[in-house]
Amino acid sequence: MAPPTPDDGGLQAIVRQRLLSDVFDASCDKCPGWMVLVVDNPALRVISSALGMYELMEKRVTIVESLTKVRAPFKEMGVIYVVEPTAENVERILSDFPGGKKSLYGDSVFLYFLSAFPDDLLDKLKKNRSLMKRLKTFTELNIDFLAKESRSFHLDLKSSLSMLFTNNPSSIVDKIVSKLVTVCATLHEYPHIRYPNDSPLCEEIAQAFHGKMNMFVGSSPKWWYHGMQGHETRDRSTLLLLDRGEDALSPFMHEFTYQAMVNDLLPINDERLSCSTGNGKKDVLLNENDQLWVELKGKHIADVVQILSDRIRDFVQSNAGAVVSKDSGTSLSLSEMADALKKLPEYREVMSKLAEHMHIAHECLGILNKEGLLEVSELEQTMATGQDENKKEVKLSNVLKTLEEVLPTMPADEATRVLAIFIVSQGGISADTRERLFSMSKLSSGQKRAILNLERLGLTIESTSSTSNSKRGMFNKFRKSARLIVNSKQIKGDSTYTNSRYACSLKSIMEDLVHEKLSVNEYPSVLPLPIAGGGIATTARRKKGTAKNVKTFTGPRKIIFMAGGLCFSELRSADEVMSTCDKEIIIGSTDFVNPTEYMESLRALG
Repeated sequence: MAPPTPDDGGLQAIVRQRLLSDVFDASCDKCPGWMVLVVDNPALRVISSALGMYELMEKRVTIVESLTKVRAPFKEMGVIYVVEPTAENVERILSDFPGGKKSLYGDSVFLYFLSAFPDDLLDKLKKNRSLMKRLKTFTELNIDFLAKESRSFHLDLKSSLSMLFTNNPSSIVDKIVSKLVTVCATLHEYPHIRYPNDSPLCEEIAQAFHGKMNMFVGSSPKWWYHGMQGHETRDRSTLLLLDRGEDALSPFMHEFTYQAMVNDLLPINDERLSCSTGNGKKDVLLNENDQLWVELKGKHIADVVQILSDRIRDFVQSNAGAVVSKDSGTSLSLSEMADALKKLPEYREVMSKLAEHMHIAHECLGILNKEGLLEVSELEQTMATGQDENKKEVKLSNVLKTLEEVLPTMPADEATRVLAIFIVSQGGISADTRERLFSMSKLSSGQKRAILNLERLGLTIESTSSTSNSKRGMFNKFRKSARLIVNSKQIKGDSTYTNSRYACSLKSIMEDLVHEKLSVNEYPSVLPLPIAGGGIATTARRKKGTAKNVKTFTGPRKIIFMAGGLCFSELRSADEVMSTCDKEIIIGSTDFVNPTEYMESLRALG
């Protein structure tokens, strides 16, 4: 069997291999000694998302330093710069080589830039003789994004939503487009471009991306893309551009899958979570390097606890070193499990990982029970789907009565989410009803503003009659009775849990896209699509020699990009869609957002 190539492992594996081969291996080939790695913050985040310090040391990197800070000289060492191509960064690099004996580093300088280097800055570099005589490499990497998971990425543009939905989003659109070009360059994709016909913002991004991608292809004669002559193992991909107005509701919903709950309820900071264990507090990294996290992140919290309990029990019972008696194995309590862990030091690493996740899961469950989130979520599910847990339609008056009962006792953040879900799912409500619900809740002026700013995303907030409908998104259905609007595409048909019967709008869009059923009228393309609607392929890649346990995809990639932030239920949905077909989906956004960050971005719209 042939070993898996980086392409098999998805985007994250490709980025990792590119950094190792194109940056560190290439530098090692030209510099025999130890080297210093100098980065700005964006580059540090790009590298950290793919490589660890041990891997860098294997490539003879002895120290990593920040370009923006005062640095000690290492005159006998080579230096690798990985930075964004900004005027400020170029000035800092030039200041490291003032000439003579004052230069900070030795005779080997390697310059790597995350994206395209502006021509006007090139002249500045050429004028510095001290730098030029040391320069061994000058390369545009085209990796100006974070590959957070095997098939997901974001552009590290926090709070982009508040900049996108303004009267003049051109500056942020230009940043998005430049970074998105580097994603496609890394994937070797020259995609067909599609966007919603009711989104001027997406159309602007589509046209700008089309122009910039063409410029990149024209200026990169050695670069190749899937579908071109000599690379026909898969056809050209499709890039579907969306914005947060396509589904403004999903980021508000309480999700009970593991990853979504951790990011909603716990103080996680960029994948890092402080976790209390039997040995005190420790920082836990919840990312693709933790295989247990990868396995559990998309599962319902109840299933997570059950799986962990079973694993711990099975592990204890299957090892001769276990001191727990056999007859207690079928009824171990949590305290007994903890005691068992302490008595198995030889299996500490495995058991420690299980214990960490058990603690995190129970911390989520503790907050869920303390704050009564099951009851809140049942109300949310009913409003978002238009049906109760028995799949019966619900009277609007009954929901309003429930809201009037619960809003006065709800924390303000929860009330904001519930009210936003109600208003969006119903295509707007009357001003009188909205003000009445506002008055009985504990919302601050900023939280009220966050709800009202949903209108800036193209949604209808205020309806004047029972037949009013929302301007955008999947909730644009006319009300025909005094009942909640039933959003049939947002109802899961296979959910085991009643508090998880809502499916985000993006899931049905992705399903239509991978099966070539996405309406060309509703989602047109910048240029005419090929026959069968945007790259339906008859080719498959690596039919022979595919490594065991590596999924084989057929046909072209589908790249989904959400401008304005992607929520964790949407990340999970991409995996769910891929699990039912043989199509590869790469999903990305300006950033990944939890409900609190989403509400803050809406509030910041002004």
